[in-house]
Formats: sequence, C-alpha cells, structure tokens
Amino acid sequence: MVQRVVFTQWVKAGSQEAYVNQHKPENLWPEVIAECKAAGMSNYTGFIGGPDGRLVVGYFEVKDFDEMVKYQAQSKINVEWAKLIVPHMESGGDISNGSMDFLKPIWRID
Repeated sequence: MVQRVVFTQWVKAGSQEAYVNQHKPENLWPEVIAECKAAGMSNYTGFIGGPDGRLVVGYFEVKDFDEMVKYQAQSKINVEWAKLIVPHMESGGDISNGSMDFLKPIWRID
C-alpha cells in the first residue's frame, strides 16, 4: 500500500529566490533524484507560496515511510544536499532530521 505524505516547511525571509533556484530542474542534482527514488519515493512535488511566499509544501508517495527516513538519514548525497538547502530554511530542509512538519490526512476523494 502506498503512503501519501505531505509536509510543510518555511524558507527564511529573503531566501525564496535562492531556494526556488536550487530546485529548478537544471540545478537539482541527478544524484538527489536518484536517492529519492532509491529511498522509495515517487510523485515528489514541491510547492512554494503563502502570504509572504515562504511556505513550502511537499507531497510524495512511498511504500514505507520509516524505511525511507532511515535510508535518507544514511545517504551521503542527502547530507550534502541538505548543506545547501538548510541555510535557506527557517524550519525543515532535511527530511531525515525531524525538522519538517508532516501533515495527517483527513480525507481523500478519488
């Protein structure tokens, strides 16, 4: 069974452009994409907006959330990528370190 995962995090004021730039397809490391897939993640999508443009919402699907977190925590690529992202974050930035707020699903319409 697939788990649908949604998380929120906040970009520091003034870092929105840098955050978005680092996540553009031409700047997103192929190794990061490969690690996400190796961790079992699919349909990973990120959004940014909110009243001040600092709210990041992420969505992905995974078969085993706990195993995915363990995998990401041991990934050298994830650690290196986090070094680039975390300085731009007020909260979050690394899925494996517990700094992201995960949302609980309450309804779904197919």
